[in-house]
Amino acid sequence: AALSHRRSRIHRAGERRRRVAGSSGRRVADGGAMVADEAWQLPGRGRKAGCPFEVGERAPLSRGAVNYRLEGPEGGAIVVCLHGLNASLASFGVLGAALIARGFRVLTYDLYGFGLSAVPGGRLNPDLYVTQLQELLDFVQQQERGPNGGVALSPVHIVGYCLGGIVATEFALRHPDRVGRLLLISPCGFAPRSEAPCQPLLFGCLRRRCRGSLFLGLVRCLAWCCQLPARYYLRGKELDSFAPDVRDPESEQFRAYARKNTERYAWALPRSLNSCLRGLRDMPIWREDFAGTYERLAASQVPVFFMWGDDDGVVPFSEAKDLLIDIFGPKGSSCILLADAGHGLILEEEDVAEVSACATNWFTGSQDPSWLQCLDTWSLSKQADAESNGGDKAEPQLAIVGPSAV
Repeated sequence: AALSHRRSRIHRAGERRRRVAGSSGRRVADGGAMVADEAWQLPGRGRKAGCPFEVGERAPLSRGAVNYRLEGPEGGAIVVCLHGLNASLASFGVLGAALIARGFRVLTYDLYGFGLSAVPGGRLNPDLYVTQLQELLDFVQQQERGPNGGVALSPVHIVGYCLGGIVATEFALRHPDRVGRLLLISPCGFAPRSEAPCQPLLFGCLRRRCRGSLFLGLVRCLAWCCQLPARYYLRGKELDSFAPDVRDPESEQFRAYARKNTERYAWALPRSLNSCLRGLRDMPIWREDFAGTYERLAASQVPVFFMWGDDDGVVPFSEAKDLLIDIFGPKGSSCILLADAGHGLILEEEDVAEVSACATNWFTGSQDPSWLQCLDTWSLSKQADAESNGGDKAEPQLAIVGPSAV
């Protein structure tokens, strides 16, 4: 389904090429990637030359080392960015830079099993990732305070993207005193299982205890045996499954992005494939698994705000809308849809400009009338009323939400 959606976007992209070509100098999420022969060595893993991942600082936590970056002006409010499945901190290259430019201190890191962070044994589930974030914040905030201690830092704001939305939600519920505000961008956990691809494999095999364990063992064995020829075959290639869901996936910027993603996957093939499958097995990605948790978030005191691309082909808004409105409409939450944006709305600069502007207003609690009007226009309760009345919702002017509105 995702590949069909991508092909249709490629077909429509011809009309947009002039606009894309005019912004050929824009930064893509991988623009600043380091080629890290000097990458720090992870426990149990040898040093590899030409590391395609972005190398940050090393945090030695209880379940293994974590690759992270903390960037931005000292004293700025900390925004934690949580990436999606089979991704890394490089996902926030563009959005992170935009938030830093707006005065935030941005913490990005590789979830366990992905990027350059360790791969612990056991399950890659919310318990593990909540503990990882808790310990990483303890570590980072201790570094910020220095050896002599000092004043405890304020609660952090969290951006949860795709699978990261599940981690952000669980963390906010378990540690509400450490969270200021949540921004969930195209989060998992709303779509029904009936819309999932490869359902017999996912629900009939991978997510079953015995069958899943046997299947993972077989895949690990095959991956280890085939990693060298597979790495050779994938060298310099771009696979459709690694292409971002953006307006024009055939532009040179995003073809390079797809090549870089393919390179990262092939660089540690057994690890990448194993972690991806374990994430699909262990994480509550569908509404049948996670609706109750979202209900608890809606009943909590944690402020939450949503953003989505209205042409998202990975987590379509049309599949999430009914549950999103039912749960968060009564809370008074808002969900802004970006026109023509896909799942990669944190990658394209024209979308990132809107996302970072909205994030800044949201995290700072802006009382600017234009921002409050925008929130009111995109209120989920109003969207529910409009649908029940059969009316069309007016498009708000997102141009009014920018630096001048903060």
